Amino acid sequence: MLDRDRRATERRIRQAKFPVVESLNSFDFLAIPSLNKAMGLELARSEFLARRKNALILGNSGTGKTHIALALGLAACLHGHRVRFTTAAALVSELIEARDEKKLLRLQKQLAS
Repeated sequence: MLDRDRRATERRIRQAKFPVVESLNSFDFLAIPSLNKAMGLELARSEFLARRKNALILGNSGTGKTHIALALGLAACLHGHRVRFTTAAALVSELIEARDEKKLLRLQKQLAS
């Protein structure tokens, strides 16, 4: 049973298409004192997903947004949620391609699930 759970978690992490696997343990919260560490750790519990809420990460270049997004995605995978990592630019490109190929509705349904 444990092996099955481990393989399922590994599969979710692989399917998320993370460019690298990051965790909050490796994030230096002291380097960016304006970042709320407690909020980051709360989001890592993935409870907002069960409530069907979104997390929006905003900030200047070099403030660790991608690292935190990867860490939250990894935490969600560990909690049994399916995740897909993408950048805003890649998502826009994918949406445009789907529209051009008349497959936009299908892509929107995939993203909604």
